[in-house]
Amino acid sequence: MTTKMKFETSFDEGLQVVVLKNGRYAYRAKCPWQGKSGKDLHAFKFCGKNQLEMYNAFLEREES
Repeated sequence: MTTKMKFETSFDEGLQVVVLKNGRYAYRAKCPWQGKSGKDLHAFKFCGKNQLEMYNAFLEREES
C-alpha cells in the first residue's frame, strides 16, 4: 500500500506545465523524496490552458 504525501512547489522551484499525450494540461513537479532503488519521482496535477499560458509567459520573463 502507498501513503499519500503532500508538498508545495512553485515555478521558481522547478514546477512545469506540460501537455500530456491525451491533450490535457498538467503541472509536473519533482517530488522531494525518492522511490525504490533511489529513482526520482514526479507528481502530476491537472490544470487548464490558462496555467500553460502563464507558465510560458513566466519562461519568457526568465529568459530576458
